Amino acid sequence: MNLKLSRLLRLQNVLFYILFITIIGLLAYLSQQTKFTLDWTYNNRNSLSKPTQTLLKNVKTPIKFSFYLPDRADLKQDLTKLVAKYQRVNPAIQLEFINPDLNPERAKQDGVQQTGQLALHVGDRLELLDSVIDEQVLVNAIQRMSRGHERLVVFLEGHAERDPLSDTADGMSKLLTSLETKGFKIQPHNMLRTGSIPENASFVVLAAPKQDFMPAEVDILKNYVSKGGNLLWLPEPGGLHGLQPLADMLGVSIADGTLLDADLQLQASFNIGHPAGVPVLDYGQTPVTRNLVGQKTLFPFATSVNENEAVTATTQTDGKQWQTQALLITLPSSWLEMSGVLTGSVKYDEGSGDQAGPLNVGMSLTRNLENKANQPAQEQRVVVIGDSDFITNNYIGYGANLTLATNLFNWLGRDDNLVEIPLNRAPDTEVDLSQTALVTMTLLFLLVIPLGLAVTGLAIWWIRKRR
Repeated sequence: MNLKLSRLLRLQNVLFYILFITIIGLLAYLSQQTKFTLDWTYNNRNSLSKPTQTLLKNVKTPIKFSFYLPDRADLKQDLTKLVAKYQRVNPAIQLEFINPDLNPERAKQDGVQQTGQLALHVGDRLELLDSVIDEQVLVNAIQRMSRGHERLVVFLEGHAERDPLSDTADGMSKLLTSLETKGFKIQPHNMLRTGSIPENASFVVLAAPKQDFMPAEVDILKNYVSKGGNLLWLPEPGGLHGLQPLADMLGVSIADGTLLDADLQLQASFNIGHPAGVPVLDYGQTPVTRNLVGQKTLFPFATSVNENEAVTATTQTDGKQWQTQALLITLPSSWLEMSGVLTGSVKYDEGSGDQAGPLNVGMSLTRNLENKANQPAQEQRVVVIGDSDFITNNYIGYGANLTLATNLFNWLGRDDNLVEIPLNRAPDTEVDLSQTALVTMTLLFLLVIPLGLAVTGLAIWWIRKRR
């Protein structure tokens, strides 16, 4: 070791530390300029669901979160972290915090009634929210406002149809509650009283009528369809009740029988207790069923719907031909029972006119009609499903029935980019116990463990006393 070598080693050390500090500084700078997040939680519970991300990407109008809060750093930090999930998907989303005590004019402008509310702005529309932690609450609000205006859905009444407002088992109040949060307005309507269908209706629903329509009512319906109105028709076994002319106009054939599937193993796997509860796992390649792949839907006491080739010529209305697609297809083990006997040991009998599955439960019909004002052609949409039970309170919670119903309403309302938002719920945040396990745990923690501790304490006391 000499003096020259010693100086070279010192210079080398100095250069090493300079380079080391420079690299650390560059890494720190890059960490501020580049953001990368990775969600390792079960089922990505700290990230937005894929449908929510699709919705945020499709919303073209500006979105702004305006929180009315006191000046508290902890609240702002938590809410900033919450909104950051949405900003990662749509960086244009704005966030602001406003103290209503210091800026009462702004609070009055947004209609804020109390501290802690969120003023959610989507374009020029505004909605106040009290709960902002739930992804479903926020997304439903964004859906409502992104529609531009409420979608009026007319449910025809006067023929013993399903009551959309009823909260009984065969009513539809659960579906309506879900739809109203997404911007739909439901209105029962009697054609005999008004002699027409509201012109501002997004579409009309025929929910399993059980009484005959008068010829004048059928003419109103046919006129509505011929002018380009959208329709959701839910016939059931038992006849069309005077609506055969409407079926001929649409070019569809609705069977009189009932769909059955007597596979006991299938019934057990789907928790179905009747052969008339027909599950569907096969869906057509349509926008309505695009997110149902791998999910099951249930159609109790349904009938089949098919294209009626015998009246193809009558499907020509205003020179425009309907394009039909199968929506819902039963399993090969199903069949259409024509005898009407649904009790006891039922089985397929070709001799009695039964039709073997798979069969169509529903179909979609579309056609392009030119606008009278020489505007671009608009697609007219009709859906015919041989069942209405699947959207009643008794069955709307089964499988993907609610998702299917919401898809139908969005599609018929021409909101193709708005889909049902399923939340990612992690199984490890919920406790699902059987009745046996619940009783066992109750006895263990309320009886066995306390009694064991008491006996142990008494035993220790007795032993020490005898010493």
